[in-house]
Amino acid sequence: MTVADRLDPLDTGRLARMVLLVALGFAVICIEAMPLGLQATARPSPDLLLCLVAFWSLRRPGSAPAVVIFALALSRDFLTDVPVGAGAMTLLLVSELLKLRRRALARSNFAMEWITVTLGAILAIALQWFLVVLMLAQPPYLIDLWHQVIYTMMAYPLMALLLRYVLCISWTRTETV
Repeated sequence: MTVADRLDPLDTGRLARMVLLVALGFAVICIEAMPLGLQATARPSPDLLLCLVAFWSLRRPGSAPAVVIFALALSRDFLTDVPVGAGAMTLLLVSELLKLRRRALARSNFAMEWITVTLGAILAIALQWFLVVLMLAQPPYLIDLWHQVIYTMMAYPLMALLLRYVLCISWTRTETV
């Protein structure tokens, strides 16, 4: 009996969704790492990885294990100028908090989900800023962080539309955390 014969079809589907999350995650990380707007007056880009992970954690929590999210976030930390580990820790925290709120958000409308993800983005950015201050490094300007929160807030519905209607990822009751 081979390994493929022993795998449950639900497990292979979950594994396929994990691989898809990793592939989309790396695509989003590459987009975030593009050198767009290198001048001093350039605005920060939205946190697209947070948008992807938030949507995935709410819709498919079993396919978004902590180790996969941590690995994606740590990869982004190494490729961008986020303090290594701080971005991974905050993204993992937001993901796990959203998984806890999953059932309540599944019964509410998209606006409530959007507000919750925005609060998660604010929490992530505030924690990263605090960790940089604790390391006695020069933290980013608060106005730039505020712009990043606004851009992330505007990007989440677009990411949700893309994932919902292009990849057909919707709410499910069969997959558990």
